[in-house]
Amino acid sequence: MSLLFLDQQPAIEKINFLSVDIGRAKLLVPMPAVAEITLNQGIEKSDRLPEWVRGWIAWRYLSIPLIDFRALQDGHNASDFGSRTRVLVMKSFAEGHSHHYYAIMTRGFPYILSVEADCEMTTQDSNDNGKCIKIDLQLQGKKFLLPNFTEIETYLKQIARYY
Repeated sequence: MSLLFLDQQPAIEKINFLSVDIGRAKLLVPMPAVAEITLNQGIEKSDRLPEWVRGWIAWRYLSIPLIDFRALQDGHNASDFGSRTRVLVMKSFAEGHSHHYYAIMTRGFPYILSVEADCEMTTQDSNDNGKCIKIDLQLQGKKFLLPNFTEIETYLKQIARYY
């Protein structure tokens, strides 16, 4: 069997994203970056965490940091979304920190958004987006923010490993 067949794969026609409500904005998160979506659960607080980290949650026998993405962006304390909170567990792809997974608080349940390769979208690379946003874009008449995962993971270095 030859590996040359990999070159003969058809072009990607659509990409699946999750539309994630983080409060006043919606993130557009590529599905390969998502490990799982869970319900809100018990949070263990710690004084040693940055203000934008809500606390630690248990996920698959791991303790992972739960981040309020909006608080990280705006530089304020993590908030509580209440009973509508869902948790989006993310895979970490960068090196230089000890967190292989982290979680982002969402308001309500994220939904899948399939984006066709030839769809019409407009982008704006604006400094007004705050930290950890690569670009904002208009897609299907709605505004979304595309996260900068590399920058998010530089912030993970500020979180001491939990034992």
